[in-house]
Amino acid sequence: MLAATLALAEEEGPAGLHMEAIAKRAGVSKETLYRWWHSKTELLLDALAERGQQTIPLPDTGTLRDDLRAFLRATVDFADDTTVRLLRHLAAAAASDQAVAHQVRDRFLVTRRAALGQILHKAVARDEITSGYAALAIDLIYGSMWYRLIFHVGPLNYTWADQVATAIASHRPATLDDRQRPPASADSSRLPSEAPNDQFGAG
Repeated sequence: MLAATLALAEEEGPAGLHMEAIAKRAGVSKETLYRWWHSKTELLLDALAERGQQTIPLPDTGTLRDDLRAFLRATVDFADDTTVRLLRHLAAAAASDQAVAHQVRDRFLVTRRAALGQILHKAVARDEITSGYAALAIDLIYGSMWYRLIFHVGPLNYTWADQVATAIASHRPATLDDRQRPPASADSSRLPSEAPNDQFGAG
């Protein structure tokens, strides 16, 4: 049924997706379809989530940069014309309907964030990044992707994937010395020539 949903979406676009048409393509009754999914939005999100898990591997190259590069390039390949149309359709619906927004978050975004999180957590274990930065990196990466996907501010291609991977992996985690170093006081930050002058004092 999930495969039938995506096949029909490729032919008809988001507007042509109806539960009756999906049931007919899958060779099942509408009752069977509604037993598992209450709406075409739920069905579509589950179809996209499954396709993402099947087509975007979780690399383990030993370095964060190479892991991200492979993962994000696979994400670019995942975002074909049909998928992009569907994601834009879902984003538009989520923007005006909180219930749809929650469905998009819980049935699709959660799975993709968890997959990326596995890559970043391995990097934390290798001391390449901190756990706090790993959490932020998920937002930075997917924020950049959705910004390009929805607003057409730039292409979602291998160049984007490589640049994002390099930028995230280049983050230098704070060392113990950095964390223990006290902030400079106002007086200690002065240059020698700026030291107080007592030439106008008594005497």
